[in-house]
Parts: sequence; structure tokens; C-alpha cells
Amino acid sequence: MKKLFLTALAVVSALGLSAQRASDSSEFSFWDTDEVEQSIVIGPRVGLNVSTYSVDKIDDSDLGSKVGFSAGLAVEFPIVRSFYINTGLFYTVKGAKEEVTEDGYTAKTTMTAGYLELPVYASYRLNFAEESQLQINFGPYFAYGVNGKMKYEDNEGNADIDLFGVSDEDDYKAGLKRFDFGLGVGLGYTFHKVYLGMNYQFGLVNIADKKEWENASIKNSNFNISLGYNF
Repeated sequence: MKKLFLTALAVVSALGLSAQRASDSSEFSFWDTDEVEQSIVIGPRVGLNVSTYSVDKIDDSDLGSKVGFSAGLAVEFPIVRSFYINTGLFYTVKGAKEEVTEDGYTAKTTMTAGYLELPVYASYRLNFAEESQLQINFGPYFAYGVNGKMKYEDNEGNADIDLFGVSDEDDYKAGLKRFDFGLGVGLGYTFHKVYLGMNYQFGLVNIADKKEWENASIKNSNFNISLGYNF
């Protein structure tokens, strides 16, 4: 997933450098304090997630990545031309997979978690031209799990259980907490209102409930690439 992030980083950076060369402007500044006429920028975003869990103190854990999606509305507040606050509200699907094969026995576990997510990113903007802008984003995100399932399949059958919550006498659950918090870092490029971006998030909160997992640690990790349009 880190290799994918670095590849996407190189692509977006190349787009920005191309735009800089193509610009006819004789003046170029890395920090532009001019005011922005538009007070708020809003725009829809759709994206692809590649996520997994970072785990600690769980024996024989070998989690793989899971593909999900994200969709929502971005809201950007300009402070000056070179600095914005990026936020918005998104529905994003994360999770992980694990598969065990040994002596003819195969077991597969798929964890799928749907979150409502609110990022609050500081966004540095590099304006190559009037319609060409590169942004570097960094800051916290807050998320709350609204739905989640853990699907278990082996040679004898399959079972679905709730991902969030702890087990009781009548219902077995996977024992993950709903609240998540972490940091995100990424790049975005806007050209004629069309937006292309990427973002890597690493969770800071242990989402494993102690009632189910004792001293284990489980944290979200997610790479996202998104496409959108700004109004």
C-alpha cells in the first residue's frame, strides 16, 4: 500500500510540474497571501480505498488489504490563496482480509466497516496558473462506524457477525469500537475545477474493545485516491 501511495505521489507531482512549465505567468510565488474571491469551495468526491488493520499483540495475525470506496461532499475554506482548511463529510468503507490455507483446510475472514468521516486538514496551495493548483494536505480525521460485518468462511460453511460491539449471551460480535481518530496526509491537483487527489490515513486510536481483545491493539490504515469537481 505504501508503494501505491508513492506511485500516486509521483503522478500528481508530475502533473503539477507540467502545469508550472505550461503557465504563461511571469510571476510565480510559493506563498501567495492575496485574498480569494470565492468564500467557500464545495464539491462531490468519489474514491477508491485500499485499507487494512495495523495489529499488535495478536498471535499469528497475517492481515491483507481490502478494497473499498468513499463518497461525500468536500468543503474548502480559503484563508489566503496559498492556505485553505479542507473538511467535509464522507461515507468511507474500510476493513481487512485474512486467509489461512493448511493441509487442505481453507479459512477466510473478511472485515468490512462503513464509517461517517470528518477530516479537518490544513491545505497548502501552490498556484501554477489561474486554473491549475497543487495542494498538500495534512491534519486529523474523525470517524464513527455506522455499519460493519465480519464474514467467516471455511470448508464447513460460513457465518456473518457484527463487527462493532461486544458479545453478550444472545449475540456474538467481533468487538471493535465505533469511534476512530487519526492523521491523514495527501496531495490534490485541481485543473479547471476537476479534482484528483490521494490521501494516506493512519489511525491513532486502538479500536479493539478490551472486553473482547484484552491487551491487543487494532488500528485503521487506509490509502485513498479520489476524483471530484469543485463548484
